[in-house]
Amino acid sequence: MSNYSFELSGTLVSIDKINEQSLIQGRMPQDEYEIVIDKRIINNMLNDSFSSFANMGIKSEDELLDKIVTINDMKDFKIVGFTNNGSESIYVNKNLFINILNNSVQSQFGMGMYFTGQEETNTSIKDYNLYLDDITLTKGRMPQNDYEVIVNQINQEEMKLNKQINEKVNEKQLTVVGYYDSKTNRQDYLVNSNTVKYNVISKNNGFMIYPKDKNLVLSQFKSEYQLNIIDRYEQDKQNYIKSKKQEIKSAIIFASVILIISLIEIYLMIRSSFLSRIKEIGVLRAIGVKKRDIYKMFVGEIISITTMASMPGIILMSYILGQVSKIPYVDRMFIINFKTVGISILLVYAFNIIVGLLPLFKVLRKTPAKILARHDVE
Repeated sequence: MSNYSFELSGTLVSIDKINEQSLIQGRMPQDEYEIVIDKRIINNMLNDSFSSFANMGIKSEDELLDKIVTINDMKDFKIVGFTNNGSESIYVNKNLFINILNNSVQSQFGMGMYFTGQEETNTSIKDYNLYLDDITLTKGRMPQNDYEVIVNQINQEEMKLNKQINEKVNEKQLTVVGYYDSKTNRQDYLVNSNTVKYNVISKNNGFMIYPKDKNLVLSQFKSEYQLNIIDRYEQDKQNYIKSKKQEIKSAIIFASVILIISLIEIYLMIRSSFLSRIKEIGVLRAIGVKKRDIYKMFVGEIISITTMASMPGIILMSYILGQVSKIPYVDRMFIINFKTVGISILLVYAFNIIVGLLPLFKVLRKTPAKILARHDVE
């Protein structure tokens, strides 16, 4: 496994959002460097033909339980459990969010978390608390206050103590308050956790938050801070409803076209049969056969045609859709059961009977003499 690396891409979610009942496998984290990931992340990677999973021989999430995940310059994380909430979530201790976002590799896939080591990045802003085992303060003090920084001692000449440097966080220059020596020859700008937070926020276009009082946050942030705040849940809900309405509209239009074509065919078939027997109908009416009996005669014919032409198609498609609905990710698109099939059959017979009797309605309003006098139907 050490010869391959792969990226776990997902959304950081506080571990507080799940409990023991949320897990489908494994256990809840017992320390802050244990994480839980959602099964959907693994499924996406298993279904991705470009993923390294195939080369690594991984076939299910079972093989990733208790495996180590690394992020640049942070302690190793361990996968201890899996959820199946249908979202691409990585559940982590919320106190580590800022350092994870600051230290993880950023790419088009999102946050990178790897099973193998990574190359050192260029000089960057990091939380000094992560490197207390690696650095030794040689002069000055630790950056306890915001926008303070300690730099490697080899930079003493160009970065003077208690002077600002060109490096900025949140558009504010950092002030050097100390120098350090590194066992691993680290060259990063080391600041406190609050400054790291400012740096992460300033470099991102947006964040998702979970407020206790949604209405208060929306009004306060918009009015006092002039920030563009979006209720993501409401926005996603409206987009979902809109997309579903569009899907339903398209499906109804398509189904309506197919239905109209089918009804026209039934109408023409019954009308053709009716025209060939119009004299018979006129004679039956002349000798006193009731309209109701004539309707029954044609209803029987329509039922026979529907049974022979439509029923095989309904049964075949119900079977096909029933098999398709068993496929993962497709099962939500179809609902096939005895109830839906039964209703569909009843509707087909009802529509066919109504449309099939239309040619009869107009003619049977005439007297037997007028029916016998004509060989066509207007």
